[in-house]
Amino acid sequence: MSAKLCILSCHNFHAEVGAGVTAEGWDDVVAVAFPARCGRPPVSWDELRPLLPADCGQVVVLGRSCLTHLGAAPAPADWPTTRVVPVQQCFHIVASETLVDEAIAAGGYLITSAWLADWRGQLQAMGFAPEQAGEFFHDFAKELVLLDTGLDPLASSRLAELQQTVKLPVRRIPVGLDSVRARLVRLVLEWRLAETHREAQRAAQEQARHHAGELADHVAAMDMLVQLAKTQHETDAIDAIENLFHMLFAPAALHYLRIENGISIPRAPLPEAMSAALHQLREDHAWTPDGQGFLLRIGHGEATLGLIAVDRLAFPAYRERYLNLALAVTGVCGLAIENARNRRRLVEAEKMASLGILVAGVAHEINTPLGVGLAAASTLQAQSRHLAAGFAARSMTQSDLTHYLDTAETSTGLVCQNLERIGHLIDAFRQVAVEGKALERRAIRLRECLDEVLRSLGDSLPTERISVQIECAAELEIDSVAGDWASIFINLIGNSLKHGFKGRQRGVIDIRAERDERGAKKLRLDYRDDGIGLTAEALARIFDPFYTTDLQHGMGLGMHLVYNLITQRMGGSIQCESTPGNGVHFHIELPL
Repeated sequence: MSAKLCILSCHNFHAEVGAGVTAEGWDDVVAVAFPARCGRPPVSWDELRPLLPADCGQVVVLGRSCLTHLGAAPAPADWPTTRVVPVQQCFHIVASETLVDEAIAAGGYLITSAWLADWRGQLQAMGFAPEQAGEFFHDFAKELVLLDTGLDPLASSRLAELQQTVKLPVRRIPVGLDSVRARLVRLVLEWRLAETHREAQRAAQEQARHHAGELADHVAAMDMLVQLAKTQHETDAIDAIENLFHMLFAPAALHYLRIENGISIPRAPLPEAMSAALHQLREDHAWTPDGQGFLLRIGHGEATLGLIAVDRLAFPAYRERYLNLALAVTGVCGLAIENARNRRRLVEAEKMASLGILVAGVAHEINTPLGVGLAAASTLQAQSRHLAAGFAARSMTQSDLTHYLDTAETSTGLVCQNLERIGHLIDAFRQVAVEGKALERRAIRLRECLDEVLRSLGDSLPTERISVQIECAAELEIDSVAGDWASIFINLIGNSLKHGFKGRQRGVIDIRAERDERGAKKLRLDYRDDGIGLTAEALARIFDPFYTTDLQHGMGLGMHLVYNLITQRMGGSIQCESTPGNGVHFHIELPL
C-alpha cells in the first residue's frame, strides 16, 4: 500500500479541497477536515493526530489563525513528514488573492458555502442569536460576500435567509474550483517532486544526473505553470504552453492544433504527415510517426480543447520520462485553456445582457410619451372627421366648433409636450455614451463652472427655500471638459431638487472641493444635501440606468450619466452614502 498525501483544512474549506482532489483524479491524495474555530482556540497536534489516515505518508496543513500553535512548535517526532502552509487570508484557498483583498477592502464580510450551510450554528458559536447578529455585522461590514464554488445547490436560498436576518446587502461571486485546484496542483507537484528527489537519492550514482535534471524540469515547469495559470486570453495561454514545452523538451519542432466546437484551427501550417497523425489521435497520447516525439491531447473533462505535437526531441532516449512529465502538466494546460474560453464567453454574455437591458430601457422610456402623443393625435383626427362631417351636412353648431378648438388645443399641446420629452430622452441617451468622440480639454476653474451652473438653473433653484453652500477655492484649476462638469453638477443638484427635497419647503446643499497633494495628486469633491435620503434598495441601484424613484418625472439616466462621466471619461471614482431621512453624500475622487 503506497503512502498518501494527507491535506488538512478546516471544515469551512474542506468541501472545496475535497472536490479539487476528486476533480484532479488523484488516488494518492486524501482531504481531511479539522474543526473550524478560526483560532479560538487554535488547533493542536494532539487534536489532529486521530484524524490522520493509517496510510498517510506526508501531511500538509492549510489555514491561517487556526495554525498559530502549529507554527510555533514542530510536529511530533512520530508524525509523517509535515508541512504547515499558512495563507495570508483563509479565503485565498478558494479565490485569487486580488479578488479576496479587493472584496475585504470594499467592506465585504466573506463567507464560504460550508459556513453558509450552517450559518445559524456559526452565529451561535460567535455568541449571537440570529436576531442580534445584524448589529454586529453592521459595525464593520458593508455587505456579505459569498465566494461560491458551485458545490452547494442551496447556496442562493441560504444566502437570502442570512440577508433577511442580518439586513446587509449580499453579493455572490462565482469562483469555481480553479484557485483551489491551482493551489492543490502546486502542493501535490511539490510533494511528488520531494518523493522523486528522495528516490533519486537512493538511486545509483550513474542515474543521479538524470534525476537532478528531472527535478530541475519539474521546478521550472512549476514556475511556468504559475505564469500559465495567470493568463486570461486563450492566445496567451497557448503561447505559455508552447514556451513550457520548448523549455522542458527542447524539440526541433512544436505544433499546436486548436480545437473548438469540433473544428480544428491550426495556429500555423502543419506538415501533412503531422496533421494526419494529430487528426487520427484517439487516446490521450501517442508517439509521432518517426518515434522521435509524442502527441498529446489537451482537454478539460471529456472535451478536447487542443492537440500538440512535440517532434524530434533533443534527447529521444528520455522520451518516456518526457512523456510522463508532459502528461503531468496537461491537466493544468487544459484548465488554463478552458478558463480563458469561459472568460471570453462571460464577457460576451455580459455585453449581450447589457445591450438587451439598454434596448429594453430605451424602448420602455420612449414608448410612454410616444403612446400619449399617438393617442392625442388619434383623438384630434377623429374630432376633425366628426367636425368635417357636420360641416358637410350643414349641421355643425358653434358649440361643436368650440369643443373642437378646445380638443385641438389640448391634443396638439400633448403631442408637442411628448415629442419634446422624446427629444430630451434621445439627448440623454446620447450623453450616457461618454466614450464617443473626444472632446476638447482645457484648464477650467471649478468654482466658476459651479457658479455658472447655479446661474443657469434660474427659477428652478428657488434660493429663498434652498440654500447652496460652496467651499471651493476660486483658484482651484483642473484640466478637464467644462461640459462634463456642468452635466455632473446639473444632475446632482437636479436630483436633490426633484427627489431629495420632494415634499419639503426648505433644504441645504453643501459642496466642497479641494486638491489633495499627498502622494498621487487627486481632486476630492463632496456633495451633500439634507433631503429625505434613500432607501437601501435605491442606494444599491442609484447608478443603474433607467432606475428612478419618481416614474412620473424621472428618466433614471441622470446619475448613470454622472457615474459614467466620472469613472469612464475621467478615470475617477464616486461613492454614495445615505439612509432614509438623512440626506445623501456623494464622495468623488479624480486623478489630476
